[in-house]
Amino acid sequence: MTDKPSSLEYRHCFVCGRENSRGLRLSPVGKEGRGLIEWVPTGHYEGYDGILHGGLISTLLDEAMAYAVMSVVGSALTVRIDVRFIESVAIGSPVRITAELLEERGRTVTASAELAQEGRQKAKGKATFWKTEAESGGGPD
Repeated sequence: MTDKPSSLEYRHCFVCGRENSRGLRLSPVGKEGRGLIEWVPTGHYEGYDGILHGGLISTLLDEAMAYAVMSVVGSALTVRIDVRFIESVAIGSPVRITAELLEERGRTVTASAELAQEGRQKAKGKATFWKTEAESGGGPD
């Protein structure tokens, strides 16, 4: 198993896909149960003037957690995500999203993440993932 999902495998992903011309084309890192994304949001992703859209914040938290999870268990799908918005995230200022795998129980995995900007926590999330297997056609009950 690799520490990081193959970029070929996820080439059309909105966040990390290199072949998605409308995507972010970021380079998340997943290793030993931890995920990391660093990025400077631009005005293309505003909600209100000068503020990063909350849906994109949720997306970034999800992606960082997914990389943390996949670095340990391989392929997994998000089945639940809870996000808490603490402060608005400014456009044009670097953000750092960190994540960690919390628990693995059977085919269910939980992870948490936070988005920080200028040393302040701006959002945090927790998610449940479902380990996928090539021979499995189903998801969680």
